[in-house]
Amino acid sequence: MGKIIGVVPAAILGDQALSNMNDYYKVCNNYAKRVLEAGCVPIGMAPVDYWLTEEALDLCDGFIVQGGNEFYAYHFQVIHHAITHGKRYLGICLGQQLIYVYLELKRRVEERGYEGDLIKAICAYLEEQGPNFSVQEKIPGHRSESMPRGNEDVAKHDVNIVPGTLLHRVLGRDTMRIASFHDLDTPPTQKLVTINAWSAKGDGVVEGTEYGENILGVQGHPEVDELLPELFRFLTEE
Repeated sequence: MGKIIGVVPAAILGDQALSNMNDYYKVCNNYAKRVLEAGCVPIGMAPVDYWLTEEALDLCDGFIVQGGNEFYAYHFQVIHHAITHGKRYLGICLGQQLIYVYLELKRRVEERGYEGDLIKAICAYLEEQGPNFSVQEKIPGHRSESMPRGNEDVAKHDVNIVPGTLLHRVLGRDTMRIASFHDLDTPPTQKLVTINAWSAKGDGVVEGTEYGENILGVQGHPEVDELLPELFRFLTEE
């Protein structure tokens, strides 16, 4: 049997939902499909009230984190578990942003001190900052509403890959063409993660980050077609 890869869902929960009856998690078919094509066994992660059990995290050999609109406690649980247990992590869009967001929030929480569980401390810090708080940067004009889902070729653009990075090793190339639907990203001056890709438009937009040898992220959406299989085979590596 291939490696078990947890497909970490997007969610609409709490204040975003119309009622508790409408809270839901969404595992998109294309993410699971690409994981299966890579020779792994995809399983959908099912948080309960924002949280995953340690047993569910332990069950997985690695994780792929889908795109989405908002971070929840289970996102921080997944990347913390991947880093501390040396497991493969592939972040797509929101999942890529999570790499920097987790590390920056961890830095802030540790700097001011906390007691107990780190992830609970991060969540408490975010609640304290309020709903409009973000450690990411807004990218004016980078995302166009003329790039509809279902017509991803329209949303594709070229990305320059940084030589010597994990992404460069995984893909074995200097550029890639990928669909993007984002308007938030990692500050280009940060020092916590390695930037592995930049927009070829010359607009200074970060298109991928990584951390160490197991944590890899791309801002675009390679799951929309079969043109970047090497990214998903990264999850199969020892």
